[in-house]
Amino acid sequence: MNFHFHIPEGILALYVESIVYFDSYSPDHEKERLLPDGRQTLIIDLTERPKSIFDNSNLAEKQQCKRFWFSGARNELLTIDSGGRMSSMMVVNFTYAGAYAFVQQPTDQLQGSVVDADLLFHESIANLREDILEKSSALEKFKLMEDFLAKRISSKTIPLAIVQTTALIAKNPTSGTIKWISENSGYSQKHFIALFKKYVGLTPKGFQKVMRFQKVVNDLQNTNQINWTQLALDCGYYDQAHFINEFKIFSGYNPNQYLTEKGPDLNYIPLR
Repeated sequence: MNFHFHIPEGILALYVESIVYFDSYSPDHEKERLLPDGRQTLIIDLTERPKSIFDNSNLAEKQQCKRFWFSGARNELLTIDSGGRMSSMMVVNFTYAGAYAFVQQPTDQLQGSVVDADLLFHESIANLREDILEKSSALEKFKLMEDFLAKRISSKTIPLAIVQTTALIAKNPTSGTIKWISENSGYSQKHFIALFKKYVGLTPKGFQKVMRFQKVVNDLQNTNQINWTQLALDCGYYDQAHFINEFKIFSGYNPNQYLTEKGPDLNYIPLR
């Protein structure tokens, strides 16, 4: 596989965390679990084979995605096909509140959904895909994507309180209660929650749960000897039962099973 990772600069960096391009990807598994990370993404498939989304429980196909799609913020896992042989994609990972600048609608309306990207970007997304396919180098492809996004940034600014709060919770999901956070946002609690849902796609509490789970996943990666009880407490869970229950909701596995099944990417679990 050829993998290229790009971090935008300038004004785009406020809205786009990263852009990834890969090709020649031929995994040895057919399905995988994509774990929630609080982000919204735009995916452009550079092959013609439709990609499938499956029921998390019985693995029955429930949706097909073709050419380009937008994935809203999620608070549950997503079971997808692995792409097949020689798959190639470009993926835009927005900052936690950044997608609103491009989709121009409250992002909680897209929460947990995967929708055709032309519903949000109209015919311009199809033109972009064709242009990307014509370019040979990753740098040229990234430039096309950056230009496309730069032309579509809304003049409406994202409230600073929302940007600061997502950064605070993502860095330390145990930093305070949602009540405390909302009281220090400059808004009433009701208004703050409504704004958060509009720009982030999840409720503040839902986002905090996802970030707490992500802290666990990252701590597991960086820990040689695991004290499960201490890890649960450090990551803000009431007790080990609370920890295991939420971990299963987000990953489909208990923590020990996750360690056995996970692949090299912390948020993708191959189903073999």
